[in-house]
Amino acid sequence: MTFYVAKECYDLGLRAGAIVFRNVHIADASPALRAEAASAVEAVRGQFADQAAARACPEVVAYHDILRAAGANPRREQPSVERLLTQALKRGHLPVVNNLVDAYNVMSLRSLCSLGAHDLDTLALPVELRLLTGSETFTPLGRDQQQAVSPGQFGYVDARSRVLCRLDVVQAEFSKVTADTSNAVLIIEGNTTHPPQFLQNVFQETMDLVVRYCGGKGEIVALP
Repeated sequence: MTFYVAKECYDLGLRAGAIVFRNVHIADASPALRAEAASAVEAVRGQFADQAAARACPEVVAYHDILRAAGANPRREQPSVERLLTQALKRGHLPVVNNLVDAYNVMSLRSLCSLGAHDLDTLALPVELRLLTGSETFTPLGRDQQQAVSPGQFGYVDARSRVLCRLDVVQAEFSKVTADTSNAVLIIEGNTTHPPQFLQNVFQETMDLVVRYCGGKGEIVALP
């Protein structure tokens, strides 16, 4: 597994890397994982008085600035971290998807980094975080028709010019993690508000958490 970050994305302030998991078992979250998710939500509700406070935190402000610099409107293209914080504050729980997605959502709340997993066996390697040209193909999660991508925005793209995730906002249908997934790549994206050592710790803690609840083995293949 090879993962690259283009210089122009680094210069925007993005800090991204990847973990590969092999022989994972995708299923419903266990009671222990659901308890970890509930604890992460309670921590957020104790940290932020309301949604305005969450939007004003340095990590979310930095994501907004990056989106604007890439030609996106963060009011319409809400960063994934902000969406999770809003879910925790408004509804008091996180989305329930499967053990891998639920585990990385816990880590996203804890770290205020953007995390997303993809079925490794569906990808053409390498994967690169780069600015989009508009010629790439992209079918959003839950859709069956392609959607145009805007040149100058950033995205994660495989060797066949298929967008895995547009901005850090919408993942692709073709690479989604399902019950049939046995090998996955998990991308962790921070920004300049996240110190390098902090991000290294996030990668290790995420790998440990996913292996604990999904089995298999993990390997950090790229650090920011």
